Amino acid sequence: MGLKKAEQQQQEYVEKQIREAQEGEYPEHKDISQAENGSMVNDMEDLKQLGEDMDEMSTGSEDRKQGMVSDPEQ
Repeated sequence: MGLKKAEQQQQEYVEKQIREAQEGEYPEHKDISQAENGSMVNDMEDLKQLGEDMDEMSTGSEDRKQGMVSDPEQ
C-alpha cells in the first residue's frame, strides 16, 4: 500500500510541474553568455528558485517511510 501511495504522490508532483509550466510558471534559462558553468546557481534569483525547488523535495528518510527506494549513488 505504501508503494502505491508514494507512486501517486510522485505522479501528482509531476502533474503539478507540468501544469505550472503550461501556465507559464517556470524559471527562465539564462543566456549561455551569462551562465556560470559548474555552479548550481548564477545569482540570487537562481538561489531563490533552487531553494523553492528543494523545499518541495522530500528527504531520503521521508521517501523510505513512503516505500520509495533511492537511486544508487552516482
